Amino acid sequence: MRIREKLFPWSLLLIVLGSEAATPGSVDKAVNLFESEQYQASIQEANRVLEEHPDDSQALNIKALSVSILGDDETAIRLVSQALEASRKNEQATIAQQSDYWNNLGYFSERQRNFEAALGYHKKSLEMRLAAFGDKDLRTADSYNNIGTTLSRLGRYDEAFEYLNKNLTLRERLLGPNDHGVAVAVNNLGNVYNLKGDFERSLPLFEQALDIDLRLYEPDHPIIAARWNNVGDALRGLGRHDEAKLFLSKALESDLATFGESHPKVVLRYTNLGRTNEARGDTLEASAAYTKALQILRNFYPGDLEQIDFLESKIKTLKATSG
Repeated sequence: MRIREKLFPWSLLLIVLGSEAATPGSVDKAVNLFESEQYQASIQEANRVLEEHPDDSQALNIKALSVSILGDDETAIRLVSQALEASRKNEQATIAQQSDYWNNLGYFSERQRNFEAALGYHKKSLEMRLAAFGDKDLRTADSYNNIGTTLSRLGRYDEAFEYLNKNLTLRERLLGPNDHGVAVAVNNLGNVYNLKGDFERSLPLFEQALDIDLRLYEPDHPIIAARWNNVGDALRGLGRHDEAKLFLSKALESDLATFGESHPKVVLRYTNLGRTNEARGDTLEASAAYTKALQILRNFYPGDLEQIDFLESKIKTLKATSG
């Protein structure tokens, strides 16, 4: 089982917050608060708009984004579903905005691991984006990406590669080879090979994504930490555990400096480092890393029983092994 990161993807933020509002209430303040990571304040501002305009689809949407960031995906799904219903009733949301709502519904469903439903929502979003923007727009590329990553989680790898390659080709054409969006597209292709267990192919893709982003960001940037993590995970899969530990430790140290010791971002870092230490035979270090990941996970995502069970099982096994 692979621990997954629970951060909102930047591409989704840019799409969702880039659409021009077409509803009676002004959600600009709620959007600004969201962008500055003041999620509770964003929810309060969205509520203020909704008191006057209960069917303001943009206010419902931005509130959904905020509550999802805070871990309540069920409420987020309900809110964005209301946004879609409101947009159908009052016809105030543009096709572009409605495509964003379908996209978000897919994203929230993915977070709940309801991948079949997510796939349908992402395909609906793609259909609307093709109608609104055509097949040469970055928003269409995002839909290709979202469909591809969802298909990979369903184990439908050949279909996933088809959509992810469309995403990469379009981004390279529109942005050039050295853009962060291209690095993300390359990285996502690597993720599918990783899921297949084909680490020989995932490693060079992860390294390519790292090379692109190192030209764009300082080494202490969280994006670089994510790239180091992926290179390390592929090296672990290839059995190159000492090299893997080096990259995974760099990723963990960077995120600890950026986010702190108890931030949910570092759950993945501790988990992957635990897996590598376990493979190296470092039972005590592996157990300590898994334990730290479990503590943070229980605090921030107590309902994520699959990942909690995974970590508890690892710790129990290691304790039995160490005698």
